[in-house]
Amino acid sequence: MRSSLKDPRIRLASVTEVRPSPDLRSAIVRVSALGTDAEREAVIAGLRHAEGFLRSTLGDRLENLKNIPRLRFVLDDSIAYAVRVSSMLRELDASATPPAAPRPKHSSGDTGMTATPAVAWPGLTDVADDVRRIIDSSHDIVCMAHKDADADSLGSALAFAATLRAIGKAPHPVVPDPVPFTLDYLPGYETLEREPERIDAIFTFDCATTGRFGEKRGLLESGRFPVVNIDHHVSNSAYGSVNLIQPDASATGQVVFRLLRTLGLPIPPEAATNLYAALLTDTGGFRHENTTEEALRLAAELVHLGADPAWIALKSYKSRAVSTLRLEALAVAAMRTELEGRLVWSEVTRGMLDEAGASWQETDGIIDVLQTVDTMTVAVLFKELQPDVTKISVRTRGDADATDLCSPFGGGGHRRAAGAELHAPLAVAQERVLQLARERLRAA
Repeated sequence: MRSSLKDPRIRLASVTEVRPSPDLRSAIVRVSALGTDAEREAVIAGLRHAEGFLRSTLGDRLENLKNIPRLRFVLDDSIAYAVRVSSMLRELDASATPPAAPRPKHSSGDTGMTATPAVAWPGLTDVADDVRRIIDSSHDIVCMAHKDADADSLGSALAFAATLRAIGKAPHPVVPDPVPFTLDYLPGYETLEREPERIDAIFTFDCATTGRFGEKRGLLESGRFPVVNIDHHVSNSAYGSVNLIQPDASATGQVVFRLLRTLGLPIPPEAATNLYAALLTDTGGFRHENTTEEALRLAAELVHLGADPAWIALKSYKSRAVSTLRLEALAVAAMRTELEGRLVWSEVTRGMLDEAGASWQETDGIIDVLQTVDTMTVAVLFKELQPDVTKISVRTRGDADATDLCSPFGGGGHRRAAGAELHAPLAVAQERVLQLARERLRAA
């Protein structure tokens, strides 16, 4: 709904809680907003002004409600309070904390790159001051990747951690279980933590919803810390205190680079290497449609900053275990095609994992093999995580949209790559997903 509102006052608003009355005739909506007291009060004024539109939209979506509740907007001070308390504690403890290193003065436009801002999201310049305020008032900062992290998510988190470390902060890189052992080549991997003892703020990377943080989800939803949500998925649910979402970016690593440049923060070689790995893998080795001029210019800039492209390519694409290849062979042998080859699909069962001696983390590249079929429009890989839980990975070409196939099952992602997790046995999940895929392809 926020994307439909043109009022600039509410661009930094985040709903933290909704408490409907027992009769559903009214609801208290708690809203968090950063900025000065006047700016935060302006957020509430803007929402109150938009109440009619919001109630009308709710009426369209909540068809079973007899009465649409009146909305009462109130400020949630918990995040702003946490930032202020953290700042005061750090000032008291200044004698024990090393001073932050001075920021090198980089030009925000010194790479010659251009970007088209996403219409539905606040621009980088709109949120940069709030991000800087959170960094400046924090010392212990969690840099969190999503569950089953890929190189874009974990690389972005480790890169941001390297920059924070360079300016005298105490970063805490965190990834929910299982820790992705296939990414152990990323610089800073050895610094990953499970339970940071001290937290002043949380930065998340490449994750559209809090559900993908697994056992760490409660940490994000507790309201105890400011959360900066950095992502490039258009389906992002804006769960952060500050949301920097740029769907035009080829990878979240690219969003991180833009942010660091805008804030004038250093990008040490360790950070450059992680950002290059994020960009390389999310563009499929610069083979996917999201390989833009800006992405290629960024790759060159990261090499200039210390990334080794040959080494990263070796570790990303040419360092697979024998068990990984065996599992891939089993999945390819089980591959099926339909509708004159436009629909390609396969599966990975728990029995196949045992036969190959592989783990779930070794399934990531299989969907990329399926999408190499020349006639393919939609490729689907089904993974039997549990007897009643099936995960799907979807890739598309042409007019097909991967999110159209995943969103009905609670998933999301990009037009060319998306996924979902179904609480259903493998056979049931296959029937549901393939039926929808066939309908979409026949209607095209």
